[in-house]
Amino acid sequence: MPKDEQAKDSKFLESNMKSTADKLEKFISTVVEKRLKDPKIDESDKECLQHCKEVYKSALEAIQKSVEDVSCGDFFKANVDVSAFPTNIDTCDECFSEMTDPEFQKFDD
Repeated sequence: MPKDEQAKDSKFLESNMKSTADKLEKFISTVVEKRLKDPKIDESDKECLQHCKEVYKSALEAIQKSVEDVSCGDFFKANVDVSAFPTNIDTCDECFSEMTDPEFQKFDD
């Protein structure tokens, strides 16, 4: 692949990963935190949210690391770093599916 196409692909990939990281960070700081502070939340939902908050933070770190890898041109390392992201997110799907909060359903979709 020509260098200029690789640079273009790198910028596109970086942009998309940064956008994903921003959305994930916003979801954690607004929706998850808001629900955790809700006094009406039951204990099982609270445990789920706390666990998912940690899982999402870990996924966020993986994405941020992958952005660094891509910016250095190390696509193999970026692939390894970001490979845990879908697994981490899937960990919370079941938990969120039991919640009736539309924000969680929207994020899950």
